[in-house]
Amino acid sequence: MYIFIKGEVFFFGEKYMKKLITLSFCFMFIVLLGQLEAQSADDVTFDVIGVKLYNEFIPCVGGPDFNQENVDKMMKGWRALNISDDLLGAWGYVPATDTSRFDNGWWELSWESKQAADAAWAEWVQDEEAMAFLAENESVMVCNGDERGSWDFTFHRDVYSFGPMSEDGSFFTEFFPCKYNAGKSSDDLMESIALYNKWLDGLDATSFYAYGIYAGDGTDELADFWWGNFHENSDGAAAGQASWLETGGEARASLEATATCDVPELYNSGVIYDPSVPEFSKS
Repeated sequence: MYIFIKGEVFFFGEKYMKKLITLSFCFMFIVLLGQLEAQSADDVTFDVIGVKLYNEFIPCVGGPDFNQENVDKMMKGWRALNISDDLLGAWGYVPATDTSRFDNGWWELSWESKQAADAAWAEWVQDEEAMAFLAENESVMVCNGDERGSWDFTFHRDVYSFGPMSEDGSFFTEFFPCKYNAGKSSDDLMESIALYNKWLDGLDATSFYAYGIYAGDGTDELADFWWGNFHENSDGAAAGQASWLETGGEARASLEATATCDVPELYNSGVIYDPSVPEFSKS
């Protein structure tokens, strides 16, 4: 959903080093995975469309030895650990502006269910090798697993409908916090999404773009749901915004009648774990 736009992958810069806390788990984010079976590059019909997934966000900060080289080395080492087979994918985010609501970066984990996530966490914190690895890398990055938050995540469109992601796994993210307008609900949102997909069908675009909805449980004062836009880069986000403002028409009117969305959180983002891609799978 293109509503507001501002605008490389570099994880959690020095300005986010406000505090170091015990890293309780691995780092994950989903954009392309889900309940996927192995598929060729030409077979991009995802059976995750409309499937509710359980996604967790973990706040992370960089340490004194934080830099891209050390982060890459840490991620390679992490992929060699005993990663749960129930983990569907992993991506990371670093704020792209100085105006973020949050003073940290994020890891997002995706699971089929809360039960799968809880079981994996229970095993992870008992893994001595994993705990030793995290302790050894506290000077690079630390994440607070105890403060993780969860949302029900759903894709409503083939994530490859505008082409593949960059080969290096980088992308640009916009997270819009949205509140339902009076008398509106998720049913109205689904109607708006149908119009949005129809509008997307009419675009002559070839750069990567995907989107998904993070539905809350009503306890978050900031948002009833978050709308996530995943672009190839910030230029693609700006182009999408311009097109939305100019041609959004019925879809834009419907979405704006359904919910009010605030200024988005903007992130430079990257793939950390993708079991379908050798470069980002277990090593």
